[in-house]
Amino acid sequence: MEGFRHSSDADREFYELRRRAYGPDPDISVDPPGLARLRELEAADRADVNSLPVAPESENAADSEAPADAASMEHPVPRWSRLYWAGAALVLAGGIVTTTLLLSAPRPDATLHPSGAAVDNRLPGLLLRGAPLLKIEAATLRGYGSYLGLEIYSGVNAFDSPCLVALHRASGNLSDVRCAPAPADLMMDVASSRDGFEGFEGRAGDGIIRFVLRDDTVDAYVYLIPEAG
Repeated sequence: MEGFRHSSDADREFYELRRRAYGPDPDISVDPPGLARLRELEAADRADVNSLPVAPESENAADSEAPADAASMEHPVPRWSRLYWAGAALVLAGGIVTTTLLLSAPRPDATLHPSGAAVDNRLPGLLLRGAPLLKIEAATLRGYGSYLGLEIYSGVNAFDSPCLVALHRASGNLSDVRCAPAPADLMMDVASSRDGFEGFEGRAGDGIIRFVLRDDTVDAYVYLIPEAG
């Protein structure tokens, strides 16, 4: 290599260390002794170059690019380090998006749990008459208690689809029935004016209650239009 004053063995060592530092797949960053040796040889090389006689203007112009290239390569950034930081940035961005979605998602007004109580004996007959095509199997019905005047049940139909049932407690009528094949989200919207009753118990205003079946619970979301004051 022009301008170097190492022996042939030192030249080969210097070339190999530079290849490990600046060539494809650099690995010298995990070899502290090798990196220290490279810095030692580079310092010696710079000292040798600085001690050379000043070349004519034309020769300096021709060789001006070499020191700049060497200087720009003094602190290599290993590819694994770049990939690490890129991956860390992606993980951070994903965490921010997930947190934003969780914070912006509506919270249920109530979460209903299985009550363990016996199913209303009117319910199987009401389902046969009011929703015969859904074929909800009576043996699978499970109650979640009462919410704002509605008794809520879940079950499974003959097609292995989960179902939700709302029974208006005061009138004894079915308010709504919904089934959806898994793994689709099962939601049931019950209007406040259905079955001849106005409003929900304890709540003023017209609207709906949206019931969403989870694994072992039912979330209830109340959406009402306040009465004019």
